Amino acid sequence: MKLPILLGLGLSLLALPAMAFEKADLEKLRSTKKCNASTFSSCDLSGASLMDIDLNGAELEGANLEGITMENVDLSKANLSEANLKGARMTKVNLNQAILKEANLDGVKMMAVSVEDADLTDAKLTGGTLKGVSFKNSVFKDTVLTNTDLKLSNLSGVTGITEAPCAKPSFGACK
Repeated sequence: MKLPILLGLGLSLLALPAMAFEKADLEKLRSTKKCNASTFSSCDLSGASLMDIDLNGAELEGANLEGITMENVDLSKANLSEANLKGARMTKVNLNQAILKEANLDGVKMMAVSVEDADLTDAKLTGGTLKGVSFKNSVFKDTVLTNTDLKLSNLSGVTGITEAPCAKPSFGACK
């Protein structure tokens, strides 16, 4: 009886390193500043601090980035579908052409962030503070924006917030 339990426990522990993001990988990211076309799907970077890193085209689908702090990070063309970015703090981050479908961005704080031509379909952005953020030509289909501060955000060309895209630069809402 004990042998099958111990065997099962041992096998499950062997699988753990493959499921979690390793600190060594984070250090490699920090030291090389490059991670193009990387696959970090379902990784756990919660609470991490990323500065001056190029993650252009990174695969971060389903990643746990809760409470992450990012400054001067290039996530253009990155896949962040179903990623958990709850409480993330972003300054000077490039999310142009990023895929943020079904991403959890609750309570996110963005300042001077570019999210142009991005797909935020079904994303959750409740209680966020987005100052100086450009969402130019992004898709907000079925995106939840409850209690989100969009002051000084550029929403020109955005679709999904209203039936028609914003015709000209708008600050706070399509007008």
